[in-house]
Amino acid sequence: MARHKYKFSNKKHSVGGVISTVMAVIAAVLFGRAVAISFGARGEGGMEVGSFALSALAVAFFGCVMGILSYKESDRYYTFSFIGALFNGIMAIILIMLFVVGI
Repeated sequence: MARHKYKFSNKKHSVGGVISTVMAVIAAVLFGRAVAISFGARGEGGMEVGSFALSALAVAFFGCVMGILSYKESDRYYTFSFIGALFNGIMAIILIMLFVVGI
């Protein structure tokens, strides 16, 4: 017999978590654009690639902070907070490692 998961509560998703998840998508798009430009220029993308990647790092860092701070909102669902903080944190670590290797 199938079980249905009904939720009877007034909880909503945390606003900071949703913003953090949107920032994670923006960081991924910026990083993807930087990779595409670098691939198209055969590794000679220059400042354009660096500016996209640095922008992605800034967005990922602030998205991670936003996701962590969104846990302070009371009586909310924290699914988007977890997704946004995790994905932004992973993106920030990857981008920092790429910058360290590039130096």
